[in-house]
Amino acid sequence: MEDLLKILVVDDEPEARELLKYMLQERDGVSVVGTAGDVDEAVSLMKREKPHLVLLDIQMPGKDGFQFIEQIQGSGHEPGVIFVTAYEHYAIQAIRNSVFDYILKPVHQEELDSAILRFRTRVRKVQKQELHQLIETLRSNGPVRIKLNTRAGYLLIDPAEVVFCEADGNYTYIQLTSGARETTTQNLGNIEELLEGGTFFRASRSYLLNLKYLSRVDRKNCHCLLEYPGNTCSIKIPAQKIKMLEAIFTR
Repeated sequence: MEDLLKILVVDDEPEARELLKYMLQERDGVSVVGTAGDVDEAVSLMKREKPHLVLLDIQMPGKDGFQFIEQIQGSGHEPGVIFVTAYEHYAIQAIRNSVFDYILKPVHQEELDSAILRFRTRVRKVQKQELHQLIETLRSNGPVRIKLNTRAGYLLIDPAEVVFCEADGNYTYIQLTSGARETTTQNLGNIEELLEGGTFFRASRSYLLNLKYLSRVDRKNCHCLLEYPGNTCSIKIPAQKIKMLEAIFTR
């Protein structure tokens, strides 16, 4: 590896990208060759700039950090990876036991410096089998929490605690089992992507429901009832979606 360490920063949050770029620019022997807000942009930059190291966010809208790694396998250039993550302890252990390194958000300068020093000291080779095992370990457990952007920063929420999501233009209200109602600056389509593959059902243009809390469906009046600790709520949904729900529960 050359003395100058070329680094690519990948994070869907502009503020996070700029912070990492600023922190890296303060260090000798490091060059930030690009920043990317999503996986496709990151892959394109990686092929062009051929960085030695990628600082990679895990949870991003659309494709996640693991899909970035899968896409660059066999590309002829596979840089080192340091995950920048807010994942729970089990995931940290999985990452630590793999060929990758990690930094917890919020990122501190000394932690970033230490991770880069570890990378410089011992350039790790990515083995396909170990990579596959890591991804399967993390995905089989599922994300403990998802990251939802807010006006002030972001929330980390357990999908199991989401009762329903309600669209309001480019914003989305998140109703939680605790009774709290959070507001995210992400639209409902984006939230649906983050929760894809779970127990969530797009009931209409305005609502995404967690079927775990569905207790009653009224075909005649096109309503469904959701029950969660100490609360119930009735949500109107189209007749076509009523039929889709019935098909789901009669499989």
